[in-house]
Amino acid sequence: MVTLYHILDGRLERTPWRLGAPLPERLVWADIFEPTTAEEQSLEALLGLDLPTRAQMGEIEASSRLYEIDGARFMTATVLSKAETPEAEASAITFVMANHVLVSLRYTDPLAFSVYAARALKLPALCETGETAMAGLIEAIIDRAADVLENVAAEMDALSREIFRVKTGEKESIDLEDALRQLGRFSDLAGKVRESTASMERVITFLTQVLQTEVKKDYRARLKTMARDIRSIAEHASALAQKVNFLLDATLGLINIEQTRVIKILSVAATVFLPPTLMASIFGMNFDVMPELHWDFGYPMAIVLMIVSAVLPYFYFKRKRWL
Repeated sequence: MVTLYHILDGRLERTPWRLGAPLPERLVWADIFEPTTAEEQSLEALLGLDLPTRAQMGEIEASSRLYEIDGARFMTATVLSKAETPEAEASAITFVMANHVLVSLRYTDPLAFSVYAARALKLPALCETGETAMAGLIEAIIDRAADVLENVAAEMDALSREIFRVKTGEKESIDLEDALRQLGRFSDLAGKVRESTASMERVITFLTQVLQTEVKKDYRARLKTMARDIRSIAEHASALAQKVNFLLDATLGLINIEQTRVIKILSVAATVFLPPTLMASIFGMNFDVMPELHWDFGYPMAIVLMIVSAVLPYFYFKRKRWL
């Protein structure tokens, strides 16, 4: 699907592009989402660009992600998507700026794109040129990353309270196995946010260098503000990652304590019932000469001995505070 954003009568218009159709005159932003081979080839001819393939977009070398060819600036960044689902992704998206037109090529659908598009349609000043569209998209991506971290921090605080909550008779303790799964999700999200912010910071640095003499001072100041926001988000993500590690260690420690408690109970039970078992084994032997078997009080005596042999170790363990 290809969506074109262009200026018409002073307003920003959104128009779906069909294969074989021409481009509008005042094109500002061409958003290319999961194009077919025919669509990609046709757009390359119309735009005069050689767009990277999906495999090329996945390359991690800086020279493959940030480069300039014949005045067209190619920038590939990693952007977080599906953050609210268990299948969160950090996928590569390529941005191309040429002749004041922004082209975005993507195979994922981050929420930041739809948020920025809706905002730009209401406020056309946010999408007057490819440069302003690029800045607006970066800001939307940064805002989205910050929102994800805020949600993770809130959920992590709630989980931390549950993990360290003192057990009461009214509430059951938290499922520690489920807590481990949640911590794994938090760690994955924090890692993907850090990966995304690192790539976006490189894009901002590249933009600052190539547009140094082409944009106004307020635009450069806008880029500097975004760079500061990126760094603060990266620091926050690192802090959350450290907290995840702490909670992970604490949860594993609590699991070990629970396992130790179970083993302790089983060990004590085995020790307590060992003497009665010994008594029962002795009186259960089938020898001819066993006077207790013919005594009227032999059976009650055996029962009493087994009870005493179980009770004495129990009180001994209690006195030693092993229970």
